[in-house]
Amino acid sequence: MRNSDRSFPCQQQRGTKLTTRAVFFLFTLPAVLLYLYFIVYPLLNGLYYSLTDWNGIGRSYQFVGLANYYKIFHDKTSLSVVGRTFLYTLLLTVICTALSVFLALLLNREMKGKSIFRSIYFFPAVLSSITIGLIFNQIYNGLLPQVGAELGIGALSHSLLSSGKTAMWAILFINIWQGTALPTVIAIAGLQAIPTEIRESAKMDGANAWQQFCHVTLPLLMPTVSVIIILNVRSGLMVFDYIKATTDGGPGFATMSIAMEIYKHAFTDMKFAYSSAESTVTFLLITVIAIIQLWCSREKE
Repeated sequence: MRNSDRSFPCQQQRGTKLTTRAVFFLFTLPAVLLYLYFIVYPLLNGLYYSLTDWNGIGRSYQFVGLANYYKIFHDKTSLSVVGRTFLYTLLLTVICTALSVFLALLLNREMKGKSIFRSIYFFPAVLSSITIGLIFNQIYNGLLPQVGAELGIGALSHSLLSSGKTAMWAILFINIWQGTALPTVIAIAGLQAIPTEIRESAKMDGANAWQQFCHVTLPLLMPTVSVIIILNVRSGLMVFDYIKATTDGGPGFATMSIAMEIYKHAFTDMKFAYSSAESTVTFLLITVIAIIQLWCSREKE
């Protein structure tokens, strides 16, 4: 009787644990199934079609192996698009990350109307990217040329989107204007997570504002900065909406990005297999960059 009395609570605890695990499994199962169906399956399907010559419509296609990948790395136009997109991504990442941290430091201070200013800075993130692109398209093509003509500024007398030298810079400005909003909120959350005691102790030790930022705030903010950098890198490499709403890749190929080229190869040239190969290469590039960036940030931490 004593042995059975002792074993009964253990069996009851085991049954409770199994029931809890079953409940957790049942609650997570729908999300896992949806993720597998809408994310993993299309990814594997796209990888399969990238090894064929499928045009996106016909039922018949042939297996071509790595021919599509070979064309990507030997196409001068594609390589120039990749180089332009990487330069765009680098500028976007550096500027957006620096601006978001700077604005977060300003908005995290005690000041009147702090909530109002935070709402104003976050407002661009609420708008759709394609909507912002269309708005700036009207500004660049209609408003700025009139202002430039009235003020006698030659650089603004014509649309910035009509020149291959300025079109990408104009699109970069749009992306920075909207892309800084969400990272700023993330940076504010990271700053608020830093204990005030550490800053106060550094201040008592004689550290000025710049020394506190370099040796206290920034090192403790590095996990947040890593997330911001990954978001900006992804946004830069996959920039599409702003280009589609303003230049559609023109003039010529001056503003053609990787995502824009994938779109045109799939829906204009009907080269779905080739665009699938480009998508796979882009996915691998983003993954490798994210892993390297996370590894470097952990080393610094």
